[in-house]
Amino acid sequence: MSMNLRSLIALVNDSPRSAAVLTLAQRLANAHGAQLQALHAVAPSASGAYLSPEASSLALELRVEADGQRRERAAALVAQVAAASGSALSCTHLMSESTLEVLQMARNSDLLVLGQTDPQTPDGTAQGLIGRLLISGGCPLLFVPYVNDTPLERCGSRVLVAWRDTRESARALRDALPFLQRAERVELVRFADHEEAGPEPLLRAQAYLRQHGIEAELKLLHQRESSLGERLVTHWTPDAPVAEALLSHAADTDADLIVMGGFGHTRLWELVLGGVTRTMLSSMTIPVLMSH
Repeated sequence: MSMNLRSLIALVNDSPRSAAVLTLAQRLANAHGAQLQALHAVAPSASGAYLSPEASSLALELRVEADGQRRERAAALVAQVAAASGSALSCTHLMSESTLEVLQMARNSDLLVLGQTDPQTPDGTAQGLIGRLLISGGCPLLFVPYVNDTPLERCGSRVLVAWRDTRESARALRDALPFLQRAERVELVRFADHEEAGPEPLLRAQAYLRQHGIEAELKLLHQRESSLGERLVTHWTPDAPVAEALLSHAADTDADLIVMGGFGHTRLWELVLGGVTRTMLSSMTIPVLMSH
């Protein structure tokens, strides 16, 4: 039996990529017969300290006006995409520092579609929101990269599933079933060191997918040794070569969607993401479906 998505959220912000995010989400909603809601969730414009009450009052007025214009631009974008698709599309505006409402909406959704964060182009996303959604949102996240050479219309046709024998990977595999059942090609990829080179975990995942009517190809790759130069680079992590090799393999096989577990945890109020997850969030070149 084919599985369908029923409830989708498209996260809209100040990024020019929001149009692509919303268009892809609308296409998925139409394909699956799902209800789509646009969510304009950005932090309010920053305010500063002022020398006089008059200056403070003027700054507040300007801030309210600027945020109103941001809401109007988001509403116009949603209306434009809805008109192009011929579908009704509602939009909820949340301009708040708090991520609680966004998390609550995500927990009652089958999929949240959002753009990859571009460090060179601030988009108004509240600090830490992406990590919180991944770890605490309770639904899969489909990221649209800000650099993307593959047409988004193809997203989900040739799917690469990064497999580790972990809870996160198992969750991602199940969450991706609606995509995998419609894909033209599915490949299960596992990175292993020389001490765990056996194919058994891949064979078990392949058998699971076969129960859902999905035939997956298998690929076992060995993790290369990192160079001294790589280890000396700032922000480099031991897992970085895995993410880079995964993206390279996706390019070699013309994949248009990567499915993977999102690894991380909270520690004394601090959100800590795994090395592969963090590298993929910053370096993705095709859409990535992540689940925690």
